Amino acid sequence: MGIEAGKTLTNEEVIRELLELLKKNAMKEQANNVFEICSYVDGLEKKIDSMKEELTNMQNQIKEMQEDTLVNNAKKALSEAQEQFNTKCEQIKSQVLEVKAQVKSTAKSIVDEAKAKERSALYRVSEFLGIKKRLLDIRENVRGAIKTTDKDIAKTALLAKGFREAGQTAANAFRTFADKPEVDYSQKEQKHPITKAVLAPMKAVKKMLVSMELHLDASIDKLDNLAMNVQLDKEKHMENAKAQEQTEPEMAEAERVEAEIVYSPMVAEPQEYQYNADAFENYLRDNAANDNKNKEIIMQKDKNIR
Repeated sequence: MGIEAGKTLTNEEVIRELLELLKKNAMKEQANNVFEICSYVDGLEKKIDSMKEELTNMQNQIKEMQEDTLVNNAKKALSEAQEQFNTKCEQIKSQVLEVKAQVKSTAKSIVDEAKAKERSALYRVSEFLGIKKRLLDIRENVRGAIKTTDKDIAKTALLAKGFREAGQTAANAFRTFADKPEVDYSQKEQKHPITKAVLAPMKAVKKMLVSMELHLDASIDKLDNLAMNVQLDKEKHMENAKAQEQTEPEMAEAERVEAEIVYSPMVAEPQEYQYNADAFENYLRDNAANDNKNKEIIMQKDKNIR
């Protein structure tokens, strides 16, 4: 998936859509991690563009330096250093663009799947960890560029000092020839054109490289945090699902018992029976009018009593 020139990841529609899906599914931590990773990557590209501007400015300044034999030799060496560093910037920018393309491609794949599977697909944001290797490679290149810049700054400062002292020596020689007192230039702060043309841009580039290294450190940490947050959220979600599965049978049993209490048909309470002779005699008396045999039994019992 291509990246539109100059367009930041945080403004890509697919990234915004992914962030909304994460927030919608209560995955705010993961959304913050993804946004910060994209912001750091965008920041890398901006810093590279700023460095290239400084290098272009340096190249123009070198061309405008006054022509003489010594300066011409210095200009050639400085121009070569500038071109080498410009090549390094292009290499780093190419790596950053590859990271942006991978982030966008991964985000699109997750969003497409999330439309069908929702939350389970969003756990795939941990796949952004796949760009970690690329970021580590960029960081190594940046660290190498910092070391090279430190050396170039030291050499350029020494060159500027040599030109400055040579100029001061020549100036004092002319003053001596003209019977004028020499000037103590150590008491005066004088800068050679090389300082402005080369040294200042180099120091600005070094500052941006250090900032890039910090951005890379932070983005790598965010990738690790994202993977950890996804794992924690997944485990929490599984625990909740397991607890719900254990609770459902209990709830079903409670509902069944309640249904029996509420909906079971009313059964008439059984009569309180008496299992003795008096009860039997009462029964016989009640049916005496219809049963002569029973009547005789009752009369015989009454006679025996008397």
